[in-house]
Amino acid sequence: MKLLIARSNYFSYSETFIDEQIKQLQPHSVLYEGWQPSRLYHGGSIYPFPLNQLVVRGGLRRLLPDIYQKIYTYFLRKYLRNNQIDAFLANYGPLGTHIFEACQAEKVPFGIVFLGFDANETKTLENYSAKYAQVLPKAKAIIVVASAMKPTLEKICGPLPNLHVIPCGVDLKQFYPANQKTKLAPFQLISVARFAAKKGSLLSIKSFEILLKQFPDAQFNMVGDGPLWQEAKDYVQEHQLENNIHFLGAKSPAEYLPLLQASDVFIQHSIVTPSGDSEGTPVAILEASATGLAIVSTRHAGIPEAVIEEVTGILVDEHDVEAMGNALIRLASNPELCGQMGIAARKHMQEHYEVGKLSQSIKQLLA
Repeated sequence: MKLLIARSNYFSYSETFIDEQIKQLQPHSVLYEGWQPSRLYHGGSIYPFPLNQLVVRGGLRRLLPDIYQKIYTYFLRKYLRNNQIDAFLANYGPLGTHIFEACQAEKVPFGIVFLGFDANETKTLENYSAKYAQVLPKAKAIIVVASAMKPTLEKICGPLPNLHVIPCGVDLKQFYPANQKTKLAPFQLISVARFAAKKGSLLSIKSFEILLKQFPDAQFNMVGDGPLWQEAKDYVQEHQLENNIHFLGAKSPAEYLPLLQASDVFIQHSIVTPSGDSEGTPVAILEASATGLAIVSTRHAGIPEAVIEEVTGILVDEHDVEAMGNALIRLASNPELCGQMGIAARKHMQEHYEVGKLSQSIKQLLA
């Protein structure tokens, strides 16, 4: 099957799940750049000169959006036809609405993967609900990465028999426990996340403060960057937590794997933001689980499916900092429980989140 995959970015530290999707599915080609992707991973564009120049297509998109969509559809149809594409997989709902007309015209079956904000954020739904209602029923497959996303889309579109829940997966060969974990004296906590509102980084820090009252030597490594990074750093400085909380910046999976392996617990306080933005299934939680860490997180989106309460981790309600702090104290006080949850977390990933099996499920839906 000649598969074409489309995404909005060439690369993003927060989109490792799309990188893994591309690695597993081995598409004929990959398109990227915004909701009307035209650039090709291997170089070149679906456009001839001068449309292959960013300043030209950017100006058209901004000044004449309806005309630009017609131009985009024309050249995308031409690319699908000339390359004999058998199926198209679009990442993110808005992107799917822009490739729909070309796929329909060329009779190319298409699937759309919804990953979080595209099925939840208020502004996105205001802008795209009408298009979702038109496009989604005609897709070969609509894929959501968490069951919690399904009701929203079906409220917009009505029942969708083509909708499937396939979570993001994790490469168990890339993420694995350390052969022999050297237990350091301080309790080691880690997060791997963008400093964005829905990740709740500041809430994780406040939960960690509660832990410090009983375990003053505990350490917290925070991997990632983002718009709220400075706010978090300022809070840590104001509360004199610099000796316990460490901001490590964005890192690649290969760089943060040893940090996961050296940790005791993974923390993420995911929340629904005032704008309605929400997670799908946080891939970092899957990676930490595969590495054999107990998880402390929230009952949010796909997290309760990825984390079995009291088996692979501890979940609390969104914004309940005190409950999360107490969960950390409980695990820091009971290394045996912490270890048992980590072993169970790895097993849960092996049984339900192995990326190769999940990728084949996507491929079969498009065949």
